[in-house]
Amino acid sequence: MINRTTRQIIFLLSFAIFTSLSCSFVSQIAASNSPEAAPVENLPEGTNDPTLSQDSETIPAEIGGDGLVPPPLADGGACANTFYPMIPGYQWIYEITSQGETSQISLTVTEVTGNQATLHMLSLATGVTSETIIECNNGAILSFPVIMLGFLMGEVDGNLVIEHQSGVFAPNYATLSEQNWDAEWSGEYLASGIIEAQIEGNQASGKLEESPLSVQWNTPGAGETIFESVNVRAGEYPKAIKLERQIEFDFVAEVTEDGTSMSLDATITLQNNLWFEPNVGLLKQEIEQASAKLYGVNFPIEITGTMELVEFRITE
Repeated sequence: MINRTTRQIIFLLSFAIFTSLSCSFVSQIAASNSPEAAPVENLPEGTNDPTLSQDSETIPAEIGGDGLVPPPLADGGACANTFYPMIPGYQWIYEITSQGETSQISLTVTEVTGNQATLHMLSLATGVTSETIIECNNGAILSFPVIMLGFLMGEVDGNLVIEHQSGVFAPNYATLSEQNWDAEWSGEYLASGIIEAQIEGNQASGKLEESPLSVQWNTPGAGETIFESVNVRAGEYPKAIKLERQIEFDFVAEVTEDGTSMSLDATITLQNNLWFEPNVGLLKQEIEQASAKLYGVNFPIEITGTMELVEFRITE
């Protein structure tokens, strides 16, 4: 029998994984009180952070180009990806709504050197900042940083590292174009670390050691069928590209609740839909469904939420 606390632990871990991947980034979770995430003093929303330049250029929704899908910038370097264009000065502001809570984050590419891009993350509500490295290869994105737990989940703390093993997070333009955008791809990762949470007044923690995590993607068709019109706060995008994604996470952990430890072995599956503007980035993401298999029993996980682009700009 699966008790209520166990279900809630699974829910919180599932929510942590989903929320952290909600920007579709995979690399490392850092708690908001970690050394890498020092708070910014007296930061008014969206103003005093150096990456939120007041001289930046806001990009309109109408981005044109020749051919089915316009290619990334020719001089964009190894990290210029169709779905995740890691180009210095590119900045996205997102609003994330989940389980009735809303927050905004800013993501800015501050530097690209060789096969690595540096991404600066800022919580507009708290002023907490962090920087992380993204691995690229010839226009493909291999690994990506997840959103910090402390940004979005006040009741969850911890440190979780997700290591890239094989595959890609986002293929390069040539690969997708050659397949007429009728494509499937995947990436394999290992998750290790500790997640701690307060559940109904009880302290619970889970320790993971190289738990397998698989991310599988596909377009819903070929040619023009990949496009849908999407309206977000940043504007209307008549030819956004829709992607379907499934995350399967084999959660193998030692869970401690009020000093009592137990082993927990579960498989968490998350399915969601994402829409992208080519060479701009993620526009919108919605959860389709989530489930967990525990002790041979499948049960749904009630996770609701969306992520929406508020503004895209190029800073100087």
